[in-house]
Amino acid sequence: MAEDKVNIGLNLEANKVADLLEESDFFEDRLAIAKFALAYAIKNKFDEDLENLKVSDSGGTKWNVGSVDNDQYLKSVVNSLYPDVETPYRQVELLMNNGLIKIGEVIDREGLHNISNLM
Repeated sequence: MAEDKVNIGLNLEANKVADLLEESDFFEDRLAIAKFALAYAIKNKFDEDLENLKVSDSGGTKWNVGSVDNDQYLKSVVNSLYPDVETPYRQVELLMNNGLIKIGEVIDREGLHNISNLM
């Protein structure tokens, strides 16, 4: 079995979108933004081609897995939705990043004021 993530991070592109959302005051904190992006990605089936998404160890926001998922609820969700995934926290990280990137595309097209339509 592959080794799973112990830290979950945002890549530079996702981090820029999180910056915009943080300034909007729609969310309590940056982790809430990342979890929203995770849910957005799952809801809209943005789970394709995740293996090609790059998340480096530098340049973005990072959290310890225990901070992100202290009750292991997200791990359970990922294990249920993606039974073939051996590294659920890697999947969480990829979905958070892809969700933020897709939200960024909506912001580019429609502006930040329409972000509430995604909620």
